[in-house]
Amino acid sequence: MTRRLVLCAALLTLLAAAALADGILIPGPPERPEPEVPYFTIKYHHVDVEIRDQVATTVIDQVFINEANREVEATYIFPLPPNSVVQDFAVEADGERMESKLLEADEAQEIYEEIMRRRKDPALFQYAGNDTYRCRIYPIPAGGERRIVITYSELLNQDADVVDYMYPMSTEQFSTEPVGETVFNCSIESRDPIASVYCPSHDVSIDKKDRRHATVSYEENDTRPDRDLQLYYAVSQDAVGTHLLTYKERGDDGFFMLLAAPSVDQDTDPLPKNVVFVLDRSGSMSGEKIEQARDALTFCVNQLGEDDHFEIVTFSDNIRSFGDELQRVTSSRVRDARRFIAEQEAAGSTDINSAMELAMDRRTDDRPNYIVVLTDGLPTAGVTDLDDILANVQEWHEDMDGASTRIFVFGVGYDVDTHFLDKMAVDNNGVAAYVRPEESIEAKVSSFYSKISRPMLTDIGLDFGAIDTYDMFPKELPDLFWGSQIVALGRYDKRTTGTCSVSLSGQTPEGSETFSVRARFPSRATGRDYIPALWASRKVGWLLDEIRLHGEKKELVDEIVRLGTEYGILTEYTSFLATETGAITEEEAVDRLRGPQGAMGAAGPLATERMGGYAISQRDNAQAMQVQTNVATQNMYQDAEGHWQRVANIRNVGQRGFIQQGEQWVDSRLRVGSEDELQPELQVQAFSEAHFQLSRAFPTVNAQLAVADNMLVLVNGHVIQIGDEGKTELSADELGALGLTDEGEADVGAAPIEPETQVGGGGLLGGLGRALAGLWIGIRSLI
Repeated sequence: MTRRLVLCAALLTLLAAAALADGILIPGPPERPEPEVPYFTIKYHHVDVEIRDQVATTVIDQVFINEANREVEATYIFPLPPNSVVQDFAVEADGERMESKLLEADEAQEIYEEIMRRRKDPALFQYAGNDTYRCRIYPIPAGGERRIVITYSELLNQDADVVDYMYPMSTEQFSTEPVGETVFNCSIESRDPIASVYCPSHDVSIDKKDRRHATVSYEENDTRPDRDLQLYYAVSQDAVGTHLLTYKERGDDGFFMLLAAPSVDQDTDPLPKNVVFVLDRSGSMSGEKIEQARDALTFCVNQLGEDDHFEIVTFSDNIRSFGDELQRVTSSRVRDARRFIAEQEAAGSTDINSAMELAMDRRTDDRPNYIVVLTDGLPTAGVTDLDDILANVQEWHEDMDGASTRIFVFGVGYDVDTHFLDKMAVDNNGVAAYVRPEESIEAKVSSFYSKISRPMLTDIGLDFGAIDTYDMFPKELPDLFWGSQIVALGRYDKRTTGTCSVSLSGQTPEGSETFSVRARFPSRATGRDYIPALWASRKVGWLLDEIRLHGEKKELVDEIVRLGTEYGILTEYTSFLATETGAITEEEAVDRLRGPQGAMGAAGPLATERMGGYAISQRDNAQAMQVQTNVATQNMYQDAEGHWQRVANIRNVGQRGFIQQGEQWVDSRLRVGSEDELQPELQVQAFSEAHFQLSRAFPTVNAQLAVADNMLVLVNGHVIQIGDEGKTELSADELGALGLTDEGEADVGAAPIEPETQVGGGGLLGGLGRALAGLWIGIRSLI
């Protein structure tokens, strides 16, 4: 057994891998692709992944349709990300095993370039430099279908207890029509307890069945996926698993993402808590509102833990409470509480101030206090000045400074003042949510309460040791509940790098505890380029809320415009980027802000509203950005009716944004400035040798070159235009002027990526990596 563990440890030290890509079916043989034949249409695309202790087995099932009016031979190419370690790669076409060949990076590059030259499609740039499997598929009849099933196993990279898997779905853009059905299912089994499961790329469904099993699923229809699916899971023996991911560019401060989640079983007892429910029963709540509110409150009471204490306060122009103090949870008191809830009828005016005073008085300092408020209107009795009420609540909060208190507010309908309710919640460490007229109060409140019903870590503190961090969002970490996780993003100073201990502390069911993890804050360039864009979205969301709640300041607007421009983030303050052509000076940008309408279909941001559908949408847009955990929802917004819309002419590529202006895509960093800054220093003809020279010399910009064949892009600070006209070949001096080093390697503003401990890729080392991976996969069942 000892020798077996030593062997496994050695293999784990030697081996790590990125994941595989989805395949592309190209019309024609590889040496002679047929540009006049359209890409095949993907009828469906099903992916089933089973991950067991870092070994992933992936099964891909696709049906391709030949849209041409004649029989076509096809080439199936399957690009491998750098350093991938693959075993047992098999291709079946309509049940028949097909012979496949592994092409090393240089040979694959030649094939990609030839396909792009002939088909005039830049999308394959994103795979330049990758090893690739190639398989020739027998002719497909006109209008016919070909089912292809691929199975492969791979060893996944584990870095600091974080295992990553990637499945690039972006190859589905090589489908003539939108993909009819895309389904991704992944099951994870781990010997070590699973703490966090996180997908930064897609809005997936995650179900942690127990400490060692989790499932991830994603489904969409009639779409053309344009980004790779990235999946991480973290393992930890601690009750709260804490992990850190980073991103760094040369010369700049770094970015970090902190993940924290309980890794305990579902039957672990949560922290006992105090919960005070505050229900508005004024006349405006009559009818269906009060009925749904009663049902929601009944659900919440039924979810109370046996060690919890609770109280119910209802208000109109008079205040009623269920008891004279906090109540213990017993079967008889819960039954009495349900009866008390059922007796509540809507009548009278609204005295929020008195209700909040009684609720705050019920708190104790020996356990976390949660106050859940549900109201549909403005105060009309007692203290009615909103600022006075906020000041009173804050004063009551401070009167019991040692009590951990969070206020959660639900605003019902369009007659609520979003600024007032948001401030009440945010100033007291909570959040506000809004129920539109067409939405169910019961469903929204019940869903929310289910998430906060079982606290596992409260009063959270975070210590980064000697690392100087700043601009972390959220500004204050929320309590951690069973089944939830904290995702925090921030920056670290480039002058404070290295490995240190990051500590997360707080109150657990066992008392005060600290959970630490050794984390590396690199000084050189690293991967995970989705982190900067997510951080920027969160900061922009926080800045928008600062303006919405506390008034507009020039420095806040300037920072929103800067971040929105650099990362291609759509807001009320950068919507002009998507509608105007040419460069925009800073002065002109301010003028756009005062325009009557922006791209988001709302009055200019200076006309901030407090009530109504648009006020709720404006607030929801800012809140969505502040809690954003994946890039799939970037550049989506809620309209005044609460429907989510996507802006099609803005794309995020890595940590950069591109905006479509007519037929041309423009690097968003070029959209604010002078006309001179839009003048290209170099013009390159698309699909010429010069185009491919840029790809080979500057591999870190290949994802950006794949955006379009008519574009303005920044390469190492130089503006380059790619289009129908321009240079067809670049001299060594011209490449050198763009930043080539003496060694002939491109300097594009980022140092070579710091390698993880990994073996793979092409050549002898790649062969060794694949051999060792095969050995590991082969003995997996023995350990």
